[in-house]
Amino acid sequence: MSTTRAMLCFTPSLSRRLIAKGVAALPQVQRAFEKGRVLLSSGTTGAHIFVELTGAWTGGALACGMISLKGTCVGKAMSQILAKQGHAAFWFFEKGELKPVNDMDEVLGTMGAEDVLIKGANALDNHGNVGVLLGVETGGLMGKALGYVMARGIHCILPGGLEKTVMGSIMDTAREMGTRRVDFTTGMPVGLVPVAGARFSEIEALKQLTGVEVLHAASGGSAGAEGSVVLLAKGERDQVERTMEIYKALRADARFEGLTTEPSICAEHKWAPCAMHNFLYPDNVKKGV
Repeated sequence: MSTTRAMLCFTPSLSRRLIAKGVAALPQVQRAFEKGRVLLSSGTTGAHIFVELTGAWTGGALACGMISLKGTCVGKAMSQILAKQGHAAFWFFEKGELKPVNDMDEVLGTMGAEDVLIKGANALDNHGNVGVLLGVETGGLMGKALGYVMARGIHCILPGGLEKTVMGSIMDTAREMGTRRVDFTTGMPVGLVPVAGARFSEIEALKQLTGVEVLHAASGGSAGAEGSVVLLAKGERDQVERTMEIYKALRADARFEGLTTEPSICAEHKWAPCAMHNFLYPDNVKKGV
C-alpha cells in the first residue's frame, strides 16, 4: 500500500489544542483521571488539557511563566497567587472530581506510581531533553514536585509545542542560567531545570490519535501566525484522512477562545530580582506595562 502524505500548518494556539487532545487520550492519563489522581499544572497548555478532560473551561488563573512582548514574565492573574503560596495554581483531580485544594505537599503526598503529573514544557532540544523555566526562587511547582515524581515513579508528562524547540543542549544551557546568575534581562530573570519525563509535542499527539508518522518540516510565521510549525504527516490513507479530520475539527473548536492571558504590570508586582536585572524595568514602570 502506498504512503499518503499531508502537510499541515499549526499556529501555537492550534498546537495546544492538538497536544491537549493527545494528552487526554493517553491510556495512563485516562486511567489516572478515572480511577486515580491527576495533578495538572496551570498554564496555557494546562488550561487546554483541562478543557479536554472536563469538556469546558471554568475560568481561573492561566499562565505562571510566559514570554510576552516585554520578555519573560509572570501572568497577571498568577502574580498574587505566587506571592501567597510560593508556587503557581494547579488543578487536582481525584477519580475525575476536581478537588479544591491549594497545599502542594498535601496533594503530592497522596500520589503514587499510577498517578499522573502534567507540567507544561518551556524548551525541547534535539537530544530529547525537556526544560522548565524557574522564576520562583524556591523552585515553584516543579521544584516541589520533582522529588516526589522521581522517588515514587509518578508518571510525569511534559507537553510542549515544537515552537519551543531550542538549539544546543538544555543540560548545558541550564548550568549557565539562574535568577542570581544572569546580569541583564528583558523581563524577569529565570533559571532552567532539565526534567526527566515524557515529552509530548504535536508529533506524539498525532501518533497517539491517528498513528501517523510526523516530520517537523519548518517553523516561523507572520500575519498572526508567528511561532507556527509546518508538519508533514505520513501513513496509510485512512490514518492521514483521520488526521485531516482532526485538524479541521481543532480549527473549528470554539471552547478555547477564552483561554487568554496577559503579563503582570511591573509597577504592581515589584519583584526584586526583576527590578535588579531587567534593564527595561524602569521604562516599564513609567509606562505602566
